[in-house]
Amino acid sequence: MSRVIAVTSGKGGVGKSNFVLNVGIALGMMDNRVQLLDADLGLANLDVLMGLRPLRTLEDVVLGKCNIEDIILKTDYGVELLPGSSGVEDMADLPREKIAGLIKQISKVSEDADFILVDTASGISSTVLSFLLAVPEVVVGVAPEPTSLTDAYAMIKVLTKNGFKGRVSVFPSMVKNSTKARNLYRKISSAAQRFLDVKVDYAGYVCMDDKLPQAVADQVPVIVRFPTSEIARCYMMIASTLLGQEAGYPDMDRFWSRLIQMIIKRPKKKVHRGVSIGAEDRAKSLEAALRDMLDEQRKTRILLERLVTRMEQTSEELMSKKGPVV
Repeated sequence: MSRVIAVTSGKGGVGKSNFVLNVGIALGMMDNRVQLLDADLGLANLDVLMGLRPLRTLEDVVLGKCNIEDIILKTDYGVELLPGSSGVEDMADLPREKIAGLIKQISKVSEDADFILVDTASGISSTVLSFLLAVPEVVVGVAPEPTSLTDAYAMIKVLTKNGFKGRVSVFPSMVKNSTKARNLYRKISSAAQRFLDVKVDYAGYVCMDDKLPQAVADQVPVIVRFPTSEIARCYMMIASTLLGQEAGYPDMDRFWSRLIQMIIKRPKKKVHRGVSIGAEDRAKSLEAALRDMLDEQRKTRILLERLVTRMEQTSEELMSKKGPVV
């Protein structure tokens, strides 16, 4: 069975797509069959990073224009790509038998993969959250900026409050060295443990390296373009860490069903005032829970900033007690 890992972030610009691409290639170099799934609908760019131009996407499969086998791209880097979609506007609800057929079709081409790495959209939205809840492993990217730190924590909080029971890992990105990365990880891990009672794993880090923008400009993965670079070693270490973890396996039917639901953008239904049957149940829906979480985000940021400040003060106090190094 395939091991499915979704990569996300609370804030954009942390290098999710490059993480998925380069870690996927690293896993392929270690004799694993890897599929990359671009689920960042509307901003799918894994193909761009490899200089590819897909003629068909997952949207075409959902619309019945082609089969799943027709869209899979076998790349020169030992990984397969399932191109993303810009979404189907105002598409009517698909009948259950149609969805069931799509799930069976997509599952068939992925059943032999060792890893399916999924690039999701940044930020907290109901569609992305619903998809992440169907995945057993979520990796959250975080950059060394206060907004990225608090948004990453908010993402972990929303997942937890909505019943996510899988593995949550963090990868610090655009950091100077491993020490900076570990410090960034500890801030999130400590806050998650203290306020959410959630264990957050360390997936490894991605250093700041000018080789990455060069590789992106060349449309060649940096792990291939500059295999001896520091950032390439970072991606290789992350791949090794993933291989050393105990695997979590998803309900594949649920996973692919959530993906199909993400691609289908249903028109919004009109909301009528007044009480109707089942109103209390609907108030506890995923949308309502998400709104509540977002309303709390400001408070969450304040709490996290206070915790970070306290941790830094404690660290300085400990260093002062040790005295000068002779």
